[in-house]
This record gives sequence, structure tokens and C-alpha cells, in this order.
Amino acid sequence: MPISKDLVFPVYIESVALNKILNTCESSIQEIFGYLIGNILKWKEEVYVTIEEQLFIRGAIHSDQYSTFQLEGKAGEYEREFQKLKKNKNNSDLRIVGWWHSHPGLGCFLSPVDLKTQEFFFPESFQVALVVDQINKKYKFFTLDINTPMKYKEISHAVLSSKSPKLTKIT
Repeated sequence: MPISKDLVFPVYIESVALNKILNTCESSIQEIFGYLIGNILKWKEEVYVTIEEQLFIRGAIHSDQYSTFQLEGKAGEYEREFQKLKKNKNNSDLRIVGWWHSHPGLGCFLSPVDLKTQEFFFPESFQVALVVDQINKKYKFFTLDINTPMKYKEISHAVLSSKSPKLTKIT
């Protein structure tokens, strides 16, 4: 069956950004996480996100209470890094469109803690979660969906190579 020319994926991620995330995950046997940086775009009434960059959050500490990692560091440290990234990219329209984290050897899904993180910090309909299982060499994108028993769903994506045409923001 041919792909429709009107097909819009919910997520377009630059291969450079995806490779940075995958390489960062491969260098750690622990769960780690960071932000997905990009834009929100609309085409034919469909909203989708582009992911151009990632921001790895350093200084995560293990937490038995949450069975994941928590941030440590001074308040505003990550906001400063994000503002610096926007300035370096010369793109003030960049925004945090979601987050990524790893599940080494556990598979790709949103745990109850991940779901709470998504609901609290990334509740907008355009915000996504990328889960990487670096041991099994898999990754998947998810978004909230209150109409499903698990309250989230897997979503499709497309990887843009450096040779792909750049998507431009439509105002």
C-alpha cells in the first residue's frame, strides 16, 4: 500500500539528535534522562513536533523511593542550559517538546513513575516521551492518551537525515 502524500507523523526527529540520545544511553548502564528540544508545527490542521536537539541532564542521582533518577543541582541550572542552547542555535522559537529517558534491558514503555512525570511536567498534547532500551537496541515514542487503559499510547515518528530537506515553521 503506498504511503499517503498527506501523511503527517506526530514526531520528526533529526538523526543527529537521535544519535546523540542513543549514544548517551549506550554509555550508561543506569537510567538517564534529558529534554527533547524542537518546535511545534501544524500542517493541514494536524499538529506535530520536530526534534532538533536534546539536552542531557547531568547530575542525576538514584532514588529508591521512585525507582528512577532525580535531578540534583541548583534551581534554574537546566533552564540556563536551555537558554544557552537556543542562543547557540540562533533560534528563540525552540522549546521543550518532551523528554527522553532510558530503560536499560527493561523494554520500551512508560512505568507508573514515567506516566506521573509525563502528566506533571509534560501534559500538553504535543509533548512526547522517548524511551530507549539501550541493552535491547530499541526505542519508542509515547504521548498521553486518557482514552486508553494505560493512559498513554505509542506514536509513530520519522527520522530526518542530514540529507533530508529541512522543515520550516509555518506561521
